[in-house]
Amino acid sequence: MGRKILIIDDEPDAISFMISVLEDSGFDSISSQTGVEGLEMAQKEKPDLILLDLIMPEKGGISMFQELKQDPGLSHIPVVVVSGMSWITGADFRDYFSNGNTGNATDSADAASTGPDGFVEKPIDPPELIKVISDILKA
Repeated sequence: MGRKILIIDDEPDAISFMISVLEDSGFDSISSQTGVEGLEMAQKEKPDLILLDLIMPEKGGISMFQELKQDPGLSHIPVVVVSGMSWITGADFRDYFSNGNTGNATDSADAASTGPDGFVEKPIDPPELIKVISDILKA
């Protein structure tokens, strides 16, 4: 049985694509199309890693990321942001998080340590996705 990855993305095609890529590489996957459901699944399933989209209905990815990192039972789970926001907005979200913009830390050192563990831009490059996950999980 492979490591369990939780995919949280509101786009069914993106979820299907990531499931296929993950399963081809020996990972198990579960998925959610909303942040609210994704948070519940994370609490119930305790995945080894979470792939998190930023723009979703009900609960956006940044808000969900903050909740994950504030929950003592989930804060240890690595989170990889998977988003096309940089392409859409021209803003590089790698810089956003690395500059401490998580909204839940008091100084930049704490903020940087609570940023996502990785980033993958949409459209997703399968080898890049697997490399980021494998590097984080040491798989």
